[in-house]
This record gives sequence, C-alpha cells and structure tokens, in this order.
Amino acid sequence: MDTIRTIRLLSRWSVNRLMGKRRPLVAVFSITHYCNYYCAMCPFGDADKEAQLMQVAMHDLSTDEWKYIMSKAAKYAIWSIVEGGEPTSRKDILELLEYLKSLRIPVTLITNGSLLHTLDLDRLKNAVDHVCISMDSLKQESYCMVRGVRPESFNRVMSNIALLKDRGVTFYINSVITRWNTEEFITQEYFDRARSLGIHTVSMTFVEDRSDVNYSLLPDRDAMVKVSESILEHARSGKEPFILIPESYWKEIITYGRTVFDECGVWKSMFVNADGTVMVPCWRFKDNAYSLLEHDIEYIWDREEWDIIKECKECDVLACIWYSSQSPSNIARSYMRGIRTLISKHINNNSNLI
Repeated sequence: MDTIRTIRLLSRWSVNRLMGKRRPLVAVFSITHYCNYYCAMCPFGDADKEAQLMQVAMHDLSTDEWKYIMSKAAKYAIWSIVEGGEPTSRKDILELLEYLKSLRIPVTLITNGSLLHTLDLDRLKNAVDHVCISMDSLKQESYCMVRGVRPESFNRVMSNIALLKDRGVTFYINSVITRWNTEEFITQEYFDRARSLGIHTVSMTFVEDRSDVNYSLLPDRDAMVKVSESILEHARSGKEPFILIPESYWKEIITYGRTVFDECGVWKSMFVNADGTVMVPCWRFKDNAYSLLEHDIEYIWDREEWDIIKECKECDVLACIWYSSQSPSNIARSYMRGIRTLISKHINNNSNLI
C-alpha cells in the first residue's frame, strides 16, 4: 500500500468535510451485469441468464471506458473493490485489475470463486491485494441452497481455494448469513471448517432483504441473537479465523435486532454500476442516476439528493453501510484491532519456529 498517497488523500478528504463537502473514499466497481450463480439474496441471481447476457452486450462498459472511470476514481479512492455480477466472467478482468494497480490504488477482487482456475493466478497475485471469495457456507448442502448451484460448483470453489493457497494469493472469505445457514455459525462448525481449510480471515454479515422480492431470507430474531453471541465468543477466543467485522456490529444486533447509526455513510463509497452510472444516494433511488462517463465526481457528489440519507434508516443489518456510517474514532479502533491481531499472530508464529 502507498502510505504517503493514502495520507494525502485522507487529508484532502478531511479538509472537504470541514468545508461541508461530501467526497468518496472507497471506489466500488460493479463491472458486469452477468453472474453464473443464482443466489436468492442477490439481483444478479436472476435465473434468466440469457437476459443478463443481453444486458452485458447492451450496457456493460468497454475496457477503455472502465479505465477512464478508474482513472477518475484514482484522485479520491484510498481503496478499490472490483465486483459484479461475477467479475471473472469478463475476458479483460486481469487487464482491468492491473490497470487499477498501476494507479497505485489497493485492490480487492470480490468473486464467487468458481472461475478462478481459468485465470493466470500469477498475474492475479500481482494485480490485487486481496481476493474475497463469496462463500456463504462451508457445508456443501447449505452452500448449494444459498447459491442456487449444483454440488460440482461447491467442489470447484474448494479446489480453487487450494489453488490460491498454492500460488500464494492473499484471500479471505465473506459469508452472508441467511435462515439457511445459521446453524453452522451457532455451533461454530463454520470456524472449525475454515481453520481446517487454512482460511485465516473471514467476514460475514446478515442478509439485507431485497426490496424487489416478496420473501425474506433474514433469520428470526432469536436465531440472529444466537449467531451473534457465537461469533462474539469465537472472536474473543483468539483462535483463527480472524473476523473482519467489529464486535460492536454483533452487539447492536443482539441489543436492537438491527444496526444503529446516526446518518447513512453510503456517500463515502463510489459505487459504479456496470453501465458507468452512480445511483444517488443509493440503489433504493434508481431514478437518480448520473454517469461517470459524462460527469465529474465533484458534480455527482455535490447533488442535493444525498440529503435523503440523513433520515434514512432502511438498511437494517447491512454491515458495509453500518461500517461506513460509523464515526472516525470507531473506524480507527477497528483498524487498530486488526493491526494488533496481525502483530500478535506474527509474534506467535515466529515464537513457534524457535
């Protein structure tokens, strides 16, 4: 990570905040409308893959268009995230990741992991800081239920995780907790399996129900409390895997049944759709879309529509919204917690070699 660049951007961001200006800090590039999975909690899980491919042909940005937008983001972003749809379904994915890296922005690739074996993993290792594999369950049956795929897909992802380990690609897994996979978190089987697979870091969040469907995948309140208590117990045990989501998130779920924040911080992320648009303030207001191909970031982030989120509390449990909505002191404490854990593990690992 380029520390001097990060400090410079954070300083500029702080000055903008003192002047009353909103500006993004993290760039999220949703680079394609297509996904080869059928996840019920995700709009890209649509069973009509033919329609998705038509969307790709009509609306996905070209390689050069994405590079143009990425170069705009480089003036603001201290971190970048590349996701989809399924980003590894794009033939130019490595070229785009390498271009982002050339802009001196740290890069995380979020993928379902099913196509990683088709990529040059040595190039991937040099192009990203982390690969985040979306893997809601480490048990085949519940994984296939949540993701809407056959057992072969689960087996492929597991073998691709082994490939990442063999090639030295830094990765972690992220899990969405639904009513279909709560038991393995409550019993802590999830952590046991992750440890046996050599997975050192995990992230997880409760599912945020979609507004465009008439069903809910969120566990009931009792199950949410049991899951949260179990996750806290594991976090305090000091055992691997390390949990990225801070303890305060789980404590709020236990106490209130949802997360608590004063004002939504979605504006801190530059979420760019596959067609190059930014929805202001978020996906719940689809009519307010501005293209980054046509407008500057300053123009978009100065729109008065952002004021809507001052009163919005519709995202009950979405961890990324909760995290971005925290005060700088809370974020700093979470960051230091991660640093302390890494230092502690490094010391312990070295002592075991003596």
